Order: sequence, then C-alpha cells, then structure tokens
Amino acid sequence: MCAIVGSFSPIKLRELIQLNSYRGSHSYSFSLYDPYSGMLKVISKGLGTLNLNSVIVPSGYYGIVHVQAPTTDARSEEFIHPAQMQGKALWHNGIVKANVVEGFLDRTKTSWDTMQILKLISEDSEDNQWDVLSNIDGTFSCLYYDERKSNLYLFRNEISPMFVDKELSISSTKFEDSSETPPNKVLKIDFVTRSLHNEYEFDTVENPYYFGD
Repeated sequence: MCAIVGSFSPIKLRELIQLNSYRGSHSYSFSLYDPYSGMLKVISKGLGTLNLNSVIVPSGYYGIVHVQAPTTDARSEEFIHPAQMQGKALWHNGIVKANVVEGFLDRTKTSWDTMQILKLISEDSEDNQWDVLSNIDGTFSCLYYDERKSNLYLFRNEISPMFVDKELSISSTKFEDSSETPPNKVLKIDFVTRSLHNEYEFDTVENPYYFGD
C-alpha cells in the first residue's frame, strides 16, 4: 500500500503525510513542482520514514510526497517513486497484475509496475497515449508529470482512491473538505483556476467490488 499527497501549503502537506502514514513507511520521496515554469524537481528520496521538518515548500511551489509499503520484501531505492524517464514522472498507488498488457514485459523491459505504466503511456503517440489505461488489470491511482507539456495529471481506476480539495491539495486518504476524484478519467490539473479538467476517459478492466444493480 502506498500514498500520494500534494499541496501548496507546507502545513497542509505535513498534515496529509501524517494522515497517510499508516499506508507505508518503507520509503518516501519529496518533490517540488513549479506551476509557472512547469518544472519538477525531486528533492529527496530514501528508505524509512520522511522527516517532516525537511518538508519545506517555497511560496508558489506545489509539494508532492509519496510514501510506500511495497508488496515485496525488496528494500531498494531503485523502486522509490516517482518512476522517471525522458522528462516524465509517475507516482503510483496500487498493484498491477502480471498480465497488465499483452507483451508488456517485452515492451517495457521492467518488472516494476509503476515503470511499466509510465513507459506504456509515455511511448505511445500523443494521440493515443492514454488508451493503454483501459487494458491495465489491477489497481492504480496515479499522478503523472510531463515536462514537454509542463503539466501534472491525476487518474485512477474504480478501485484505487484519490481525494482533492478546492485548493488542489490531494491525498490517498480522505481529509477534511475533500471529495473523491472521479474514476476512469485523466484529469489535467489547472493550477491557475485551481480546477481539474477532463482530458480522457478510460475503463476499469475489472472491479471486484462491483456487484451490479
């Protein structure tokens, strides 16, 4: 189990880190996103618990923290979120089944499900980069960064949670004055209007918690 949290406010960000601490203490990462330049910088990542005193968010920046409790016994900084490649980054909460996409191992050359998702949505053309989400079997709630577009995106299927408030603070655990983001939608985060814009819709492969009408 993992958690993704984000906020402009360092106080809020620390509150959300504490709220989500039960979701993982194996490893962490702390990143800063500048909405004006569109640049992302990973400030720190490591094994163990994040020191809240080190979470400093300069005015105008958006802080992003990921805490992790992986499903294997492996303890390696190699698999600390975000997965990164070619100016793109992905934070992921969930578990993807081995049959994520036919031939995905040959295509992605990695067994890390977070990197698999990142490679699959990054290497397709811009016109159909999100199509693969309808084929991913498992649970996923993700924050995605694309340096070329200078944007952040949220997306989740029906099984994994994500909550947001009016100030664009986000959390994998529900918090005060927050609402759940809609599933099966790729949402572009608009930091100017403090809103989410629907960019694409996809399907959840299988929801074991849905029993019909």
